Amino acid sequence: MRPFSFLPKVLRVLLLINAGVFAAAFVLGGVLGLQLNIPGVGPGNLRDYITYFGAYFPTVPYEAWRYVTYMFVHVDFWHFLFNMLMLWMFGSDVVDMMGSKHFTGMYMFCGIFAAVFSLVMCVLGLTNNPIIGASGALMGLFVAYYKFFPNRVILMFMFFPMRIKYAMWFMVGIDVFMAPSGDGVAHLAHLGGVVGGFIYMHFYERGFGKIGDLADKFERAARKARGPKFKMNDGGRAESSRSSRKSDEPLEGEVFYVDENKRMDEILKKVNESGINSLTDSERKFLLDASEKLRRRR
Repeated sequence: MRPFSFLPKVLRVLLLINAGVFAAAFVLGGVLGLQLNIPGVGPGNLRDYITYFGAYFPTVPYEAWRYVTYMFVHVDFWHFLFNMLMLWMFGSDVVDMMGSKHFTGMYMFCGIFAAVFSLVMCVLGLTNNPIIGASGALMGLFVAYYKFFPNRVILMFMFFPMRIKYAMWFMVGIDVFMAPSGDGVAHLAHLGGVVGGFIYMHFYERGFGKIGDLADKFERAARKARGPKFKMNDGGRAESSRSSRKSDEPLEGEVFYVDENKRMDEILKKVNESGINSLTDSERKFLLDASEKLRRRR
């Protein structure tokens, strides 16, 4: 796990919001017993207020704020700890691959879709239980991790090593099997998060995940349309700049960075915003060369 300060900003924000809501509910409400008396609602513990106003109730689908707020409400310590560890461990690598914007979009989409999925199950008479916690969004995150790193090995239940591509379906199987058990866990919301994750990744892999590459493709097409540039050689003859270029020189049409640190900062910023898949071939080569230089120094 990366240290907190090295996590992508979007992950730090999500972790802090969840931690703040949990601290208010668990510490102020549960441990310190802070009581409130809101007009029209009546007296109650702060933890109960947060749960009542933040949870998602499939029976009242018109209260639109609940489709978002329920993802940030945790009142049980172990529920909070497990969800935040999952977000911390798997989220950073997914942000690296997708970029902050797509990660945020996927996380929110999967969480909202999990609530909508629960609403459909409620209409079908399969559930009417309130839902709290980030589990639906996190199951969508796990789908993205499964897509990017199918052969990585994790420890299921902290003991059993298993590849992601098998662990993904093992967890789905548990939720399907336990859904009718009435154990108080929102298994149907978990399944909704999985479905939402596959829907988002389907479109990400086939279209809008590559929007960041359009500018690079347009630039390369424009350079090709302009044709090669020419310069005079020592003999006074015109010579194509493409044919005379050395392999280690920057390609025509690219910016030559005298300051390598500046280029590194810009590439890392691009990775953070749009994911590593948005990098051009020359940018990938630059990162590989930089990592090799760092390895030799060590």
